[in-house]
Amino acid sequence: MDKSGALAYIYAKASGSISKSFVESRISKLFEPKSLADLWTLIFKTPAPLIPETLLAQEIEKEAFRRFIDQYIDFISCFDKPDDFLQDQFFIYEVENLKEIGAALCSGEKDCPDLVELKDYTTLHTEKWPDIKAITAGTEYAWYNKVPGKHEQQEMEFRLDLQAYRHIWDSIHTVHDETREGLIDFFTEAFIIKNTIWALRLKLYYNLPKEEIIPKLIVVTDNKPSMDPIAGPVLRLLDKDVDKYDDWSDWKYSQFLNPYVAGNLWQIDPLWIEKKSKIYQNKKAVTLFHSYPLTSTAIVAWYKIKQFELGCIRTAVEALRLNVSSQDAMNVVGAGEIHG
Repeated sequence: MDKSGALAYIYAKASGSISKSFVESRISKLFEPKSLADLWTLIFKTPAPLIPETLLAQEIEKEAFRRFIDQYIDFISCFDKPDDFLQDQFFIYEVENLKEIGAALCSGEKDCPDLVELKDYTTLHTEKWPDIKAITAGTEYAWYNKVPGKHEQQEMEFRLDLQAYRHIWDSIHTVHDETREGLIDFFTEAFIIKNTIWALRLKLYYNLPKEEIIPKLIVVTDNKPSMDPIAGPVLRLLDKDVDKYDDWSDWKYSQFLNPYVAGNLWQIDPLWIEKKSKIYQNKKAVTLFHSYPLTSTAIVAWYKIKQFELGCIRTAVEALRLNVSSQDAMNVVGAGEIHG
């Protein structure tokens, strides 16, 4: 299909998909079912399989994820040649697949683990299992050519993460149409916030000093970390006192901070920041989708909106599995704040 025809077809399908998705005002519907079987029927419009609840919880998440990936593949397969940055959204999942393979081999497992099925959009030769060198041969991960020892697995996984984020960063900068500014702004903020949350976790939960946190940050350029567009803004936060709200009140993303009450003890909460930022980023993705119809950027925005929906589905599943109140579960995904 030619590009203009593909964009028109995909945008129409994506618009219909979003109208039926559990995002924005429809999120609260995910927390109305009283059982996992009812949740399955709500999401997939079919009777739930007759399996134990523990397995059903897993199957809901797997099926939702599978349908998301399949829909995105169907979209970009409409193009004779999809834009690189559309295909490159899979890079994170391919890296996760390689991590799973490395971990399984490191643990001495005999069978290949369950992987995200990317069909024609994977470069890994998983049929070569368990030969890790053959699995990565000729790919961008060809350097990952031996089974990692337990002491080096974390280091190799971090190198994969760096490669994934750098690849996506470079890819979105190949866009040169009217959507470029909005697209780059969206990913820049998302990456900075992810880096910030990671840095805060290292500081709070592992008591790492600044000099040990810096080399563990995601960077997307060859510049030194202080000059990197993703790591630089985070470095300037590492000297702030995590127990002093006033230190953080002038932060660019202070709207994500956990509430402060004068006279009460306060400590910055990375989980709170993560929750609030996901809600914010979903709103930005919705804006991108509607601001740039009939463009590849709108397709990526759809992809991000559906990723947010997957997170909401996981929360709904966990709430039912653990008997968490629907109100508490909705608070986790900000269902009452979507239009706030």
